[in-house]
Amino acid sequence: MAFHTRSLLLAAALAGSVPLAFAQDKSPLTPGELQAIRVMAGGLIGHTLGGLLKKDTFGVLANSSPSCNTFTGSVGSGHLHGHPRSAVAVEPIREPAEAARAVERLSKEDVLYLAFGGETKRDDNIAMLERVLEELATRKYNGTIVFHVATWAQRQPQDIAARNANVAQFLRRADIRVVALNLDAKKAVISQAALEGDQWKLTPLGEAPMRDDLVALLRRRG
Repeated sequence: MAFHTRSLLLAAALAGSVPLAFAQDKSPLTPGELQAIRVMAGGLIGHTLGGLLKKDTFGVLANSSPSCNTFTGSVGSGHLHGHPRSAVAVEPIREPAEAARAVERLSKEDVLYLAFGGETKRDDNIAMLERVLEELATRKYNGTIVFHVATWAQRQPQDIAARNANVAQFLRRADIRVVALNLDAKKAVISQAALEGDQWKLTPLGEAPMRDDLVALLRRRG
């Protein structure tokens, strides 16, 4: 998860190390450590996307939970470092009814990063994401859509497309990227996703190394 973005400056800086004892620590994460995960992972992902996509405008649409706010802020900041000439816009939403307003404000962005995860319940995230995708379909959005790590891993867009024919039709013609974290390989992976019929196909496009301390924290989170 064959193109390598090894030249990314922030990604290289994130290739740190930690003592073995800390790497094997299984103690519960503190609130500060959870925030550290969001800051480090968000910065890495945003920087990697900025260097890989090289799009001039980058929109982030997420639920309004504190964890997603921290993460999306880091994604936006990382993107500006990865592509310094770009501009970033962020729209948080609390419920599906707010999706239309958010999509209207972000509908002209070259890239739209959709982040629905954090402490929000999966069903609530799916309800918000589904409304967002319906609005994007209505507006015939033709930029690049990026699904956040948790959003994709929880199969939110996959399940929505399986039951919502309108969204599925839109996603079949959309330019989609997905983000995954490979803890064993210690890298973040960006793949192109294509919905072909009712099957998803992933093609790896880029990757960046993850810090050892970030990997250790993610393993403790489980």
